[in-house]
Amino acid sequence: MLHHLARRGVQVTLGTLAATGGCISVAHCEGGGDAAAALEKKKKKKKTFSDAQKWCAEALGTGMIVGGGCGTVCAMRYAAHPIGPLAIGAAFGGAVALAVYATRDISGAHLNPAITAAVVSQGGMSAADALPYVGAQMAGATAAAGINYAVYAKGIAALEAKEGIVRGAAGSGASFGGAFGMIPTAALVRTPGALLVETGATAALAFLVFAMTDEESSVPDGAAPALIGLTVAGLATQYGAVTGAGMNPARDLGPRLVTALTGWGAAALSSGWWVYTLGPVVGACAGGAAYTALSKAQDESQQAEQ
Repeated sequence: MLHHLARRGVQVTLGTLAATGGCISVAHCEGGGDAAAALEKKKKKKKTFSDAQKWCAEALGTGMIVGGGCGTVCAMRYAAHPIGPLAIGAAFGGAVALAVYATRDISGAHLNPAITAAVVSQGGMSAADALPYVGAQMAGATAAAGINYAVYAKGIAALEAKEGIVRGAAGSGASFGGAFGMIPTAALVRTPGALLVETGATAALAFLVFAMTDEESSVPDGAAPALIGLTVAGLATQYGAVTGAGMNPARDLGPRLVTALTGWGAAALSSGWWVYTLGPVVGACAGGAAYTALSKAQDESQQAEQ
């Protein structure tokens, strides 16, 4: 479990912890000596990556999420693409799954400062190692948001002209909300309620991420990224209409920075903007701690029975 992994010095990751081929030991695998020898050879040739490669993977993976997920929202808002909430949830979930598959063997595929904070809080990574991860995640999210803006700039301007929005004025965040930085739906929640939703949704996400990437769990190694993507899709569909279902500080802060630099200025810091950073970090740490506590209790009860 997670606390055992931390003691063994194994890096806890979002995408995968180890590729073991589904066997506890070579002696117990079916397929004879040739299969066992091939598995051992594969293990011995396991790639290692430099810190720079890991940081690049985190940047690219987080950029994939913002490009695929936020880009879909941009298509709906600024290009009149006929898609709805279910499609947006699926787009975010699919982008997360693909990003995790693409980067998990290189960096561990955190792709989210909140998940990185949760890993640190459970002893799976040092704070010193986490800082460049977060920096890379922010860089990737910002770059992808910049691309989204370049693609849809004319559509954004057309929307502002149609709805009489003056970019940079109070309330002009209405033209970027959801596609870039997020804004809670005022008819449903105020700032405290939005904080609660973001905290709770990210706690659920982190709990399931820790569960699905626990090497001692029954979840097949190759299934974890897809299941994490499915989790994101479900949470995004459920809470997207309430807060935008950020669950990832980089997904909000990176795009929000782009809007601040492209005419919105201080208006980019819409009311309650900090909810999308504080809520996910607190929620992810709580969700990770909950899974660690639960898995620890199970381990101890099994030992007592033995």
